[in-house]
Amino acid sequence: MKFAFWSFFRRRRNRSETVFVGAKFIRTDSLGGGDLRLCSPLCRLGRAPDNDIRFDNDSVSGHHAEIYHLPDGTFQICDLDSTNGTWVNRQQVRTKILKNGDILELGEVRLHFRAGDD
Repeated sequence: MKFAFWSFFRRRRNRSETVFVGAKFIRTDSLGGGDLRLCSPLCRLGRAPDNDIRFDNDSVSGHHAEIYHLPDGTFQICDLDSTNGTWVNRQQVRTKILKNGDILELGEVRLHFRAGDD
């Protein structure tokens, strides 16, 4: 499967720079809770310490998935060949455009996607 490579693909931001991109996840699994804001146009999720959003859960791969804020304003999730897969609304995906209210599962971690600045 081919992925669209945008100009910011794999470009990591300086950790001292924080730019919120108008979207967040609400963690709703039993192991955690709260809001997780996307803080750059490329946001990596996983268990490893160098991820933008880190989950301390063995069911999540070290580098599990990436979220891209695309030039047209949409958000896309891409699985990074994770062990347990990336699921959106109970369907396993390699890449998918996210919609407000989508439910993501990375292993045992469940997240609700919210687009907008609320």
